[in-house]
Amino acid sequence: MITNKLQQVVLMVSTLYLLGIALGLAQTQAQKFDLANIPSIREIKLPLTRAEMLVQSPTSEVVQVTQVQANPTDKGVDIILQTLLGQQLQLVNRSAGNIFIVDVPNAQLRLPSGEAFTFRSDKPIAGVTDITVTNFDAKTI
Repeated sequence: MITNKLQQVVLMVSTLYLLGIALGLAQTQAQKFDLANIPSIREIKLPLTRAEMLVQSPTSEVVQVTQVQANPTDKGVDIILQTLLGQQLQLVNRSAGNIFIVDVPNAQLRLPSGEAFTFRSDKPIAGVTDITVTNFDAKTI
């Protein structure tokens, strides 16, 4: 009977000891996560979803295009836009009737001297009446 009571006491003390360790670990884990600094839904920055915003370059720097060439090829015509530093340009294609339009955001046609210019090529290949490259606004060709 004494042995049985001793086993119960040892079992209770062990259980309380393990419970104390578990509570201490839980408290330590809770301290790692600062629940006060969780942002609300309104504070979370949502990803871009509009196509116009996705194709724009991440910087607002306007790239200077200093030369334009229209080179006929076996498959059509290549339009080459040359920049001062060889920067990559983003292109946005669209059509209006039989007119093919390419917008180039964050770019401007500028001679090395800084003067704006317009490029035009009449009948560069059969079936193409003309190619015109011009500044659309202060940040778009």
